[in-house]
Amino acid sequence: MKKCSIAALLLLLSTGLCFGQAPRAALNAPHGSDVYVGAIATFPDFEQFGTFRLYGGEVAYTRNLSTRWAGIASGAAVFGSTFAVTQFSGTAGVKFNFLTGGFRPYATTQIGYAYQSSNGMYAASHHPVLRPHTTDTEDGLTYRLGFGADLQLSRRVYWRVAQWDIQPLPWGRHTPFYSNFSSGIGYRFF
Repeated sequence: MKKCSIAALLLLLSTGLCFGQAPRAALNAPHGSDVYVGAIATFPDFEQFGTFRLYGGEVAYTRNLSTRWAGIASGAAVFGSTFAVTQFSGTAGVKFNFLTGGFRPYATTQIGYAYQSSNGMYAASHHPVLRPHTTDTEDGLTYRLGFGADLQLSRRVYWRVAQWDIQPLPWGRHTPFYSNFSSGIGYRFF
């Protein structure tokens, strides 16, 4: 009985030591998946930069494939009152983290579909030329190329400090390029 008690005690002690040496999940290393929700401002390269803006929201789902690579799917909706613009886009692609600590700058490239309805925003560039203030819709292929940075605030919550990307609209001509700036909060699942 004494030998069994000693063997059980040694087994329990060695099990406790093994659990004590198991690696803890790092606070900052991206793994699993996350959901991001943020505000987005879109600046059309239309006449002068910054004279006309579209505002809206963006949501994204990211599935981390490794500490540096991730797959991303995002959707954005922006609106503007000057030309009664409504624009929706959905894209998917990859994201590459340059650093894997608490501060993670990254680059992203995505491709997808977009739809825009406006009241004569591109009237002069159409063939044949549209009358000003004519409601026009365009849709088709779009892509986003950009970079940004995330800052881990807690084990699960991060702040997307900023993301900037370019997106060509209207899609058939790939001009003008829109610049998108966004910031928001993300939640990480483990």
